[in-house]
Amino acid sequence: MSFDIFFQTSRLSDQTEEAVNPFTGEVMQKPVGESLSPADRDALRELLTSHGATLPLDSNCYQFDFSDGSGFELFMDHLDSDADVSGGMAALRGLTTEILNVLYALAEAGNMVMLPAMEETRPLVTSREVADRVASRWPDVLILASAEELGAFLQKGFAGWEAYRDRVTGED
Repeated sequence: MSFDIFFQTSRLSDQTEEAVNPFTGEVMQKPVGESLSPADRDALRELLTSHGATLPLDSNCYQFDFSDGSGFELFMDHLDSDADVSGGMAALRGLTTEILNVLYALAEAGNMVMLPAMEETRPLVTSREVADRVASRWPDVLILASAEELGAFLQKGFAGWEAYRDRVTGED
């Protein structure tokens, strides 16, 4: 069980195509042509390497382990190839300074939007440029100037997740 933050490229497309929703079987319109740029992908690869992210689980799960004992997993398909990558997901079990610094750096390096899975959420970005790029899809985007601001925003949602986790696991 984890507190999840979804990452989405800010390189959005107005083009759509028909696709079948795998959960409902209904035909829907989905965006096409949304992918990290080669520069975004290179910056993310460099960030992963500089933080010693490893691939212990499978080819799309990067494991981050920090000196304070914290860590998280980043699921991002095809980052190690030239295939299209539209985003990924970070699975957190803690919210430490080191984790927040890397999450912020990931969004910044990849020019990505962060979408935390929590009540009262908003799309989060690290620059005005990215906010302007995604405003048509997410007009309520919030620009964060630092990892500390990210932590302040996530704190209430993370506390709610911890309470839910403890209830489900019987650790109340």
